[in-house]
Amino acid sequence: MAPSSKLKQSSIDSFLRSKQTTSIPPLTPQPATAAASEYERIRQETIRRNQEFLQKLGIAAPKNPTPLPPKRTPKPHPSPAPSPSLRRSTRKRPFPAPSSSDDGADADADPAAPPDPSEPSFVDSSVFRYACDASDDSSVLSSKVHPSSSSIMGFRTVGKAFRDPSLAKIYSIDVCFLNKNRFLLAACGHGGFLSVYGGGGGEDGCDGDVEGEEKGERVEPLLSWKGSWSWISGVNFVEDNPMLMVSSSNDGFVVVWDITKQPALSSSCSPPVVAKLMELHAGGIFAMDRLGCSIATASKDSSVGISRLTPAGKLVAERKVTSHHSGVIRGVCFGDDVNKLADCGADGCICVLDTRLPEPCALTIKSEHSTGINTVEWCTRKSLLLSASKDPTLHLYDVRNSAGPVLKLEGHVESTTRSCYQIYRPCFVEGGKTIATPGQGSRKISLYDVDSGTMISQGMIGYDANLVVFTDGEEHPRLWSAGRQINQLCPLTV
Repeated sequence: MAPSSKLKQSSIDSFLRSKQTTSIPPLTPQPATAAASEYERIRQETIRRNQEFLQKLGIAAPKNPTPLPPKRTPKPHPSPAPSPSLRRSTRKRPFPAPSSSDDGADADADPAAPPDPSEPSFVDSSVFRYACDASDDSSVLSSKVHPSSSSIMGFRTVGKAFRDPSLAKIYSIDVCFLNKNRFLLAACGHGGFLSVYGGGGGEDGCDGDVEGEEKGERVEPLLSWKGSWSWISGVNFVEDNPMLMVSSSNDGFVVVWDITKQPALSSSCSPPVVAKLMELHAGGIFAMDRLGCSIATASKDSSVGISRLTPAGKLVAERKVTSHHSGVIRGVCFGDDVNKLADCGADGCICVLDTRLPEPCALTIKSEHSTGINTVEWCTRKSLLLSASKDPTLHLYDVRNSAGPVLKLEGHVESTTRSCYQIYRPCFVEGGKTIATPGQGSRKISLYDVDSGTMISQGMIGYDANLVVFTDGEEHPRLWSAGRQINQLCPLTV
């Protein structure tokens, strides 16, 4: 570079010296033509020296430069909004995210093609991050349960209440334990909303690691979204992958949600839909139950639908059972395997189904309820069916001798109540030893002995619950009550 610099400097010096040594003849008054000729000569000489200087620098100047047309000023266009960067978590992922059916198409796509702005971007959801935190916990699920010699005599409320301001009334819940200290809790109901919470399953039912929580406050959901234009009747975690969740609704749809993701930039927190089944029912779905990968749905079109969730996350309709009820089917539950079910309906009948038979309805029980039956629970250990309607009694039937109820349970509803205005759902506790139920107007949970039919205890919870669910087989068994909120209740044993 040094020789080039010296060359440029010498050329510039020679150019300056030539300008200093060149003498311009004095101007004398001459005619206008002579003055013009002298001026032109000087101008041409100056142009020649400039061209020689540019040639020494290696710059070629055009002999007859033509002026360029003025450039048009382009109209300003709004720049597109930058696509949000996707967060790629480097943490260990214990639960497999469902594969997308578009993976093959994405692999063949042009990598330089701009992203489709109509496709929403997703990031790891709060539920997924909570599950990842649980995987870092060294504790694992234990097979230890409460001593079999002890008997549950009642329940006490523990921990915090779970509540979503968007979910005014809860119709169904499900619980999935991640380890002995953490669980996921799903709820659905009025207005088409679904909620997923995270909590602890310790002795006190508290989990101090949940971000934003303080002891004594209600737990708000990790994820909440509107999943249907109508009310949602059922919700269940998928057994093999709790990061998938199934819901049924009054619009007749069964939907599988991927709760590992949520939109990156959206006012809605709705996770992506993995699968949707729409053609199984002609009416709304009143209830749903899941056993393994099989899903049973009870519909307003007087049918029970059986579908299956494949390993790829797709829903396949397998069978539709009809003509065994004369009205809306309001409740359904599996027995001890996926081929056996019990359902109930507005016609006051309970039916036991065996889907392996050409005519699946193997048994029909004409109940003694004064109104249509809303819910049915099956305790296969004792071959017992538990039914509830809007009248203030629970009926217990033995499928081996179904001529009439073996027990009628009363006292959980206020004595002045002749008909309940809301649907309520009782449940079996301890494998069928006892029955827990809410009661309209009582603001209590009642516990009955199955063998004698007597009431063991009543415990105040402070509100009228719609349903109770018992989770057994874990280190810390729980009864869950749900109405406008969800509470954990710890068993009291003797």
